[in-house]
Amino acid sequence: MIKTLVIIIILLFLPNGLKAQTWQSIHKSQTGNTVAWKQFVINPYTNDIWLVNDNKAAVIKNDGAIQQFTSAELGPLWNGSNLQFAFTPTDIYFAVNLYGLFKFTGFTSISVNSTIPDYLYLQSNADTIFVTTGFPNGFVKYSQGNNEIVNRFYTKINAKNNFFYGHDGSSVIYQFDQQTNSQLNLTADPNYLQGVFHDTKFSRFSDTLYIGGVKGISFAYNYDILDTITPNNTSNMPSSNVLEIEFDHLDQLWAVFGDAADVPFAIAKLEANNWINRIDASNAPINFSEFLGLEIDTLGNLWVADNLYIHTLLTANSPGWLGLTSNNPLVEIDIIPNPSNGIFQVSGQSSEPMQITILDQQGKQVAHFDLNALSSDNSFDLSGHAPGVYFAQITQGELQWVKKLVVR
Repeated sequence: MIKTLVIIIILLFLPNGLKAQTWQSIHKSQTGNTVAWKQFVINPYTNDIWLVNDNKAAVIKNDGAIQQFTSAELGPLWNGSNLQFAFTPTDIYFAVNLYGLFKFTGFTSISVNSTIPDYLYLQSNADTIFVTTGFPNGFVKYSQGNNEIVNRFYTKINAKNNFFYGHDGSSVIYQFDQQTNSQLNLTADPNYLQGVFHDTKFSRFSDTLYIGGVKGISFAYNYDILDTITPNNTSNMPSSNVLEIEFDHLDQLWAVFGDAADVPFAIAKLEANNWINRIDASNAPINFSEFLGLEIDTLGNLWVADNLYIHTLLTANSPGWLGLTSNNPLVEIDIIPNPSNGIFQVSGQSSEPMQITILDQQGKQVAHFDLNALSSDNSFDLSGHAPGVYFAQITQGELQWVKKLVVR
């Protein structure tokens, strides 16, 4: 079913009243409540945006139309089906646990390999698809209509051009030689940041692999770890814990940063040796405590998914269908007094109930309130929290605001 897109426009303001950023947010109800908790990915050949979980998938096409997929199009799905998508220049592939690898002809699925056992990860390299499977089965390589089983266990594969890196599920990354079925442990390189890593990704326009983890980012070319990116050799890095890596249309590095408990709280871009364009709870409608993923399309547009919305920061390169909605500011509300000893009241509220999520400066949820607008009491109490700066993420129907609060 194809649906017309309805978009919520969110205008955010700095404390001095100047407009900081303009975001547009797509509520999950517009995608059949398809939340991207399994996979949030953009097809690099079409800029279609895919939201995937174990039970269904939805795509926001590059013209703004939405199509939903369930078991009717994808075959048997259940919690644990591990539904994932990968893309080649001509095809869309997806894998379903225990049922194998499929591809779309139009949006009709056809079986590619029905013998793949319990699989872990799906990845593409040009027109080649790699499917990693459970230990000790190895991985399946599918190219030009041919299936090849390789007896080498990896949980995830990064392959680009002639370069092939395999991960074993721990903190080890290997150089894999497809000709000899041999591997070399790259973590022996003295420039490798030892420790748990969260994400690995090739840069958009080169064969350099970036490895993000708890101590920062290592990057490798031709299987040689060249250097690191950490708070020690860059400025304004939100933390050393890098949860996700992305590259924009200019091949500039963006990262999602987490706290010590791996809870996301900020996004930033590296320019020279300085992290800039920081996005966090103070200037964006993103619920970082329910963050699901960052994607950047080939035009350089940032898309962020949380459990309720897909958010995009409006730029001159934003898709034309985003401009089909009005850019009038939303009905404004206020929270008074501010600063306060912890007792705040919402003013300017209409007749609809309101939900208020309180975030600290790291983007972590510390409180939540449900206010019934029909009652006389529109107040909420933060007096039990430490003095400091907080952010109120306010939802009323399809409207959202973010307000800075100061508890004295």
